[in-house]
Amino acid sequence: MKILLVDDDPLALKIHSRLLHRQGHEVLEASGGEIAWQLVCEHDISFVVSDWIMPGLPGVDLCRKIRATDFGHYVYVILCTAKDRKSDLIEGMDAGADDFLVKPISPEELRVRVRAGERVLSLQRGLADKNRELSRINTRLQSAQKLIENDLEAAAWMQQRLLPPPAALKAHGLKCEGRLQPSGYVAGDIFNFFVMNERQVGFYLLDVSGHGVPAAMLSVTLSMMLTPDAAHSSPLSRYNPASGEFEVLLPEEAICELNRRFQAKDDRYLTMIYGIYDSSTSLVRLAQAGHPGPVKISSAGELQILGTGGMPIGIWEEIDFDCFDTSFISGDKLLLYSDGVTECMNLGGQPFGEARLLDGLRSLTTLPLADMLQGLLSQIESWRSGVDVKDDISLLAIEAC
Repeated sequence: MKILLVDDDPLALKIHSRLLHRQGHEVLEASGGEIAWQLVCEHDISFVVSDWIMPGLPGVDLCRKIRATDFGHYVYVILCTAKDRKSDLIEGMDAGADDFLVKPISPEELRVRVRAGERVLSLQRGLADKNRELSRINTRLQSAQKLIENDLEAAAWMQQRLLPPPAALKAHGLKCEGRLQPSGYVAGDIFNFFVMNERQVGFYLLDVSGHGVPAAMLSVTLSMMLTPDAAHSSPLSRYNPASGEFEVLLPEEAICELNRRFQAKDDRYLTMIYGIYDSSTSLVRLAQAGHPGPVKISSAGELQILGTGGMPIGIWEEIDFDCFDTSFISGDKLLLYSDGVTECMNLGGQPFGEARLLDGLRSLTTLPLADMLQGLLSQIESWRSGVDVKDDISLLAIEAC
């Protein structure tokens, strides 16, 4: 090991230098604190053995200067002194000394003290190596995380693009507004609103079990499948050989067909509300698959939760789903929502709940759809008071004009 030996006594310097040489160390000599400081700055020195009392720059001040400077590595300092008072030792420790040698110095004590310093420096170097490796790993992880975040942001953008555009939110006497707030970057919830033919409009809101990317990938797949223009493979329609055309399936038939296709090998399932509005009858036919019941808001402001719940899609292949009709005349509104709304928790661990949803809606029923949804989201935001959202929040509001 390279050791800087500092002493203004030439004889002591020569004796101690010879002892360190015999112990196998490379020794640099300095006859004073100023010379020692220059050598420390110019050479890669990690070990200093210095006399305390020297003219110019005493050993204790040399130690202070070493501790105040970042050399990129640790410098172990032993102060040699005839002082043995407790206050002197405290002063040396405050200056940053690692150890002390009391004069006259015996060869064995010098060997033992230097050996102890070597062990400390070895541990310091090992720790520094590990820290550098951790820093490299952390840099790689940050780069990987940034790539993942970029990919997730792109996925979130694509998922938002699958939602109905503003131009598609009016059809056959209906208008529509939707909101999707993922709990993370992407959501397992998704909804749509689309024209099926010259008199019918379809709409749905679905919620895939679980969270994050797996749920979002499935919701995107389902969204691409549940489009009227994908007639060749959509569960919303069926080819009629007699007419040579595709016919719109009733909501309960569409849900059953989707359930047949969705018998997954894992435990994933989804809940869904799917409805068809017929402008010729002013009726909405709804199929419910384990999803929270939609809220009907009459033109007079009366609120009613529709449906009884039913079973989710993907649990069993042979199952009947809840299906019902409701009149839908000018001024009536229908609110579809995911359970992320009613299950949103506050600081006390209480869910927002169905009753609070209805109470909140009563003060919003006369507002335009966009304002109604924004008001509801504001109520939910106020309720959770900064508590992290554990589930996606999706809202789809439809109004008969």
